[in-house]
Amino acid sequence: MFINSHLATGYILHKSNLFEKKWLPIWVLSAWIPDIDGFWSASVVEHHSILHTQFFWVVICAFGWLVGYYKKSTNVKTFFIILFIGTFVHLLTDYITARTVGIKWLYPFNDVDYFLYPIIPENGNIPIWQMLIPPYLTFYFENKLLSIFEILLNIIALGLYFFSFKKPN
Repeated sequence: MFINSHLATGYILHKSNLFEKKWLPIWVLSAWIPDIDGFWSASVVEHHSILHTQFFWVVICAFGWLVGYYKKSTNVKTFFIILFIGTFVHLLTDYITARTVGIKWLYPFNDVDYFLYPIIPENGNIPIWQMLIPPYLTFYFENKLLSIFEILLNIIALGLYFFSFKKPN
């Protein structure tokens, strides 16, 4: 899934009003943060590192939440709850929209990539930055259902944003 769609997903999660408005930046960043591995990945296929595993985020977030619990800090606990939800939703949406590489849901117990629709790994043997131009972009949007899903996430986020303003009397 593209970065804008992950950011949109974070905004949609924020609008669920599970936590106060001040947590908006954490919602948005948590829905995007697994993709920072793209900065050091040589190709799209290599892009899903340990940051794209559920195990990593369970360990990090559980540890962080426990620190908040023992320090009696609601803010620390809230931060790690949001981080866990956001990263989990990131993995879930990547699983749904996978085109070249899946999600290793059971890592480190097995190294199997799981995906909803058939993937074509050889189409991901390009530098990560070439995802934004044809032929990869054309390949990515060949699956119309996935394209609609990703576009809808962005439309929903924009709609929530624009309709969240109070109308003047």
